Amino acid sequence: MMSARRGLLVLLVLAPLGLWGCAQERNGAASSKIRDLAARNAKLEEDYRVATSTAESLRKKLAQADTQRAELAKQVEALHEVVVERDELKRQVASRTGERDALHSQLVQFSKELQNLAGRIDAAACGRVEGSGTRRAAAASATTVTLSP
Repeated sequence: MMSARRGLLVLLVLAPLGLWGCAQERNGAASSKIRDLAARNAKLEEDYRVATSTAESLRKKLAQADTQRAELAKQVEALHEVVVERDELKRQVASRTGERDALHSQLVQFSKELQNLAGRIDAAACGRVEGSGTRRAAAASATTVTLSP
């Protein structure tokens, strides 16, 4: 029985020592694995912060771009109105120019007709007054109408 007790005592002493030794080996591997995971976690957290800040800056840029687009749309609308007004004014200028040219040609024609009429009146006045040269000169100067276009 003594040998059985001795065997049991040796077993009770060696078993915890063996377990402790095996646990120490695994703790070394586990601690390096924990360190690796902690480093990876820190890197992922840093990447998350960078991604969050980048996303926020992109949101701000998007908001600015939307604001700028809205302003440009307003400017385009205003310029469209200006273009419509410009086209209307061009049409009016063309119409008024045509009217002016027509009135100018009528005025030139009227001037020619007046000069022709003045010439006929002068010729008629000269034909009636045959005797006196001073009467003829006075009648010619009184009936001559000069119009310049």
